[in-house]
Amino acid sequence: MKALINLMSIAVLTVVSGCSAGDNLVTPVSDEQAVAALVRGNNEFALDLYREVCDMEESDNVFFSPYSISSALGMTFFGAGGQTAVDMAEVLHFTLPAESVNRAFHLITETLGSGTLPGAESGEQFTLAISNGLWVQDGFKLLDSFVTEVTGCYAASVENLDFSGDAEGSREIINSRVAESTMDKILNLIPTGVLGPDTRVVLTNAVYFKASWNHPFDRHATSDASFTLTGGAVVTVPMMTQTEYFNYASAEGWSAVSLDYVGGDVSMLIILPDGDIQELQQNLSADMLETIRGELSSQNVHLSMPGFEFTKSIGLSDILSSLGMESAFGSGADFSGFTGNRDLFISDVVHKAFVKVDEDGTEAAAATAVVMKLLCMPEPPVEMNINRPFVFLILDETTGSIVFMGRVMDPSV
Repeated sequence: MKALINLMSIAVLTVVSGCSAGDNLVTPVSDEQAVAALVRGNNEFALDLYREVCDMEESDNVFFSPYSISSALGMTFFGAGGQTAVDMAEVLHFTLPAESVNRAFHLITETLGSGTLPGAESGEQFTLAISNGLWVQDGFKLLDSFVTEVTGCYAASVENLDFSGDAEGSREIINSRVAESTMDKILNLIPTGVLGPDTRVVLTNAVYFKASWNHPFDRHATSDASFTLTGGAVVTVPMMTQTEYFNYASAEGWSAVSLDYVGGDVSMLIILPDGDIQELQQNLSADMLETIRGELSSQNVHLSMPGFEFTKSIGLSDILSSLGMESAFGSGADFSGFTGNRDLFISDVVHKAFVKVDEDGTEAAAATAVVMKLLCMPEPPVEMNINRPFVFLILDETTGSIVFMGRVMDPSV
């Protein structure tokens, strides 16, 4: 059943030990400060992206994983240099050096990760599994420093594929791995035609989440009720209902409720505008989000909310360009941190997300792929078959002097 989800927020309060690659890093801030800065920046990017996607989708449902997108682009950011790095940092709201960004991502991912995919399938009450991948054209050399950092801080698996000779087969392999990492909720992440002979690197992130409500809804209390769409039209949806103590707040223009999942470390925050949702979306910011969360207090709430389930695919290249990352997608791209040369650019960023909310809890999955191609494909080789008499010279390259000169009429003699 379709319904608009205003915002899903995961709050991270705990800090854990760092990544192996980051053990030798000299960071200008503590781990706690780095995590706080990255969470703040990621949330600001999430809200920027949310507004852009909502404008693009107009009246349609919206759902995506800002963390998945930030993670995939975070890996990419480590290989960026010059103006490309400046532009990416501004759009992604990264305020720390790349090494500190990587370390903070590792700390957050270690904190978020809980449960297992097999456990989720067998009824585990809480699972949040995150996986990263680095897919490289067979024979295409990446800098050891880049590979070490990405595998160390992002726990990215590295695999060689033959994009040049079998782009479609490579696409199927990546999509299959993403499907496995998301319990088959994200299928066909990379559409046909996105990869080609000039693809050299693909970076992927996949997130799978399944959790039971701390206070489940009684299925017998669910009944059909009205849901008013933007514009005034009314549809009938199954409405879940319960009366329970939830963290709740209200102010001029909005009301909010937070629903805890089992364990209490993760929650769904729902923000309901008093009037037009467009106004709320335009005003929504990291500061406003912090204000709302600060206003929440435990209150007895009679809650009615619809169950829903849908999948969204989003092409992010144009959106990221419009936010200020144009340099990453063009001929001026500087991703010299990947290979030591400015020979790569981002050709596509694709994202797909799934969400299901019912009486028992929430299941959600998302995946992001950053596709990188050569800035210029080498020209097809020119045929030169020396199979007839020819002239040859041995030259001094410095002066241009002909040291030897001759011709070959019959090389067999």
